[in-house]
Amino acid sequence: MSRPVTIALALAFAFSLANQGTAAASTTWYSGMRAFGQVTVEPAVDLASGNEIFLLTPNNVQAGPVHAAEPATAPLYLTLYPTASTLPASSFNCLPTNCDHAQTFPGYALKGHDHLVGVPHTGDFNVAWDVIAVAFTPQGFADHAIDTRILTLTQLDAAATKGDVVKIDIGFSFNCSITSITTYVNGTPLTFSVP
Repeated sequence: MSRPVTIALALAFAFSLANQGTAAASTTWYSGMRAFGQVTVEPAVDLASGNEIFLLTPNNVQAGPVHAAEPATAPLYLTLYPTASTLPASSFNCLPTNCDHAQTFPGYALKGHDHLVGVPHTGDFNVAWDVIAVAFTPQGFADHAIDTRILTLTQLDAAATKGDVVKIDIGFSFNCSITSITTYVNGTPLTFSVP
């Protein structure tokens, strides 16, 4: 490969990485559950790209302990951000007052949380999701990792390796699917009391 072609490819790669950061920073992040027909819809994050996606959960579907065979489930990482975080609450997928799950946590008071999931062709995707809570450690508080939003599996694994977060399989699963932003914006915003 010639030197000009190599330089051009390197610049294109660098621009694509810079552009991903700009895209995430310029995303309008939606927050909270919305009702639409007999379902609820909420924002989530594609754990491969860090892009916003939306999850649709049918009402009255049984949720609870994992009953599906392991190959038929995929992880849903629920990153729990403390009130001490400097991140804006409006950027999180859910807040304690606009969703009916992860409203409290025994380790620290919650500001909000994100749902990181795989999508077809870029991650581990199934309709049955095994919920993995992601909690910040004392080190994550001390080194201000709580002030950086985790948007990809690469970031999550790096934070876990560094000791800033721990992954906790809570033994809980539920069914949901990926849907469009149109379904979300046409839904009715929901509010909840924090227990």
